[in-house]
Amino acid sequence: MSFFALVSYAIAASFTPGPNNLMALDGARRLGFRRMTAFVTGVSAGCFGVTLLACLLNLALYQWIPGVRIMMGVLGTGYMLWLARKIYRSTGSGTEKGIRLAYSLRAGFWLQFVNPKLLLYAITAVSTFVMPHAPSLLQLLGVSALLGVIALFSSGSWAAFGALFQPFLMRHERAFNTVMALMLAYSAVAGWL
Repeated sequence: MSFFALVSYAIAASFTPGPNNLMALDGARRLGFRRMTAFVTGVSAGCFGVTLLACLLNLALYQWIPGVRIMMGVLGTGYMLWLARKIYRSTGSGTEKGIRLAYSLRAGFWLQFVNPKLLLYAITAVSTFVMPHAPSLLQLLGVSALLGVIALFSSGSWAAFGALFQPFLMRHERAFNTVMALMLAYSAVAGWL
């Protein structure tokens, strides 16, 4: 398994705008950083849970249908390239103001199970970077924990940005999106090396 490619993909996918990060940013802007720690912790725990479920699902698919490995790798690579293009072409963070937000540990946790970005991210990470390399149960737990920790730092960073740097980020959003898109494109190619 290419650890650097997995981490690059995880950072690029985790730190780009999505439901978790936008809620953390907006919540910290409204409530302050300290009141967002429960929500951010819930996001991390939920990410661990979703990733672990993705690992177990992939493991079952690989054992029952051996040919699924290449198909899932191709789908994962295609999704990463599509996401890189979408991030690069993004012109704004989207509008989340119409959504009723709850900033609790429980809300952060359960959001992960309905967050399409995270669901695709977890399945892609596991099927592209872990499953092709004969993973053990310990590896699957380790990858799940790693992605959970990255989610903690990602949402925590966005909460800090929301409290401190929101105007600056909005002015330099294009450069940020370009860097994230390049990291995703690298990850898509590196998964096949």
